Amino acid sequence: MIVLYSQYFNPRISRRLGRRISREKAKNFSDAKLEQILKSINLTFEIRDANYSRIPYEESKMFVVDVDMKKSTLLKIIEAKLQ
Repeated sequence: MIVLYSQYFNPRISRRLGRRISREKAKNFSDAKLEQILKSINLTFEIRDANYSRIPYEESKMFVVDVDMKKSTLLKIIEAKLQ
């Protein structure tokens, strides 16, 4: 099980604060797009409202994905599909 926060894909924040993909790819991000990408890969997931620990004052979504791979691998797949 992997937890993905919307902040991982937010182009307005730095990598130090939690962004995990390139700023260029992050400009194309939305929660709806992430949901479509996860569905296209045929992954089971759940969406919850949450606050990311490094930026607790900003509302965020948490995607709990039931997958058997590393988080970094999943993030690379998602980044490749954000075009």
